[in-house]
Amino acid sequence: MRSMATRLSSDPELASIVERARRQAKAVGELRNQPPERIASVLNPRAREVVASWVGSGGYDQALAEVIAEDPDLADQ
Repeated sequence: MRSMATRLSSDPELASIVERARRQAKAVGELRNQPPERIASVLNPRAREVVASWVGSGGYDQALAEVIAEDPDLADQ
C-alpha cells in the first residue's frame, strides 16, 4: 500500500528556524540561487505507457509485495 500526505502543516516555530537556517546558508554560499533543473524521465513515451499500465493493473504492487515477503527489512527502505 502506498500513501501520500495531502495536507501538510508545519509548526510556526519550526518554520521560523528553517527560514533562518536558509538565510544563513544562502549568506555563506551554501544554497544555489536557482532551483535545480527539473527532473526529466529517461523513459521513452512507450516505456512510460507500459510502466503506467503495469502500475494500474496492480502488477507493481504485487511485485513489491513479493519482494517484501522475501526480505521484510526492505519494507521500510
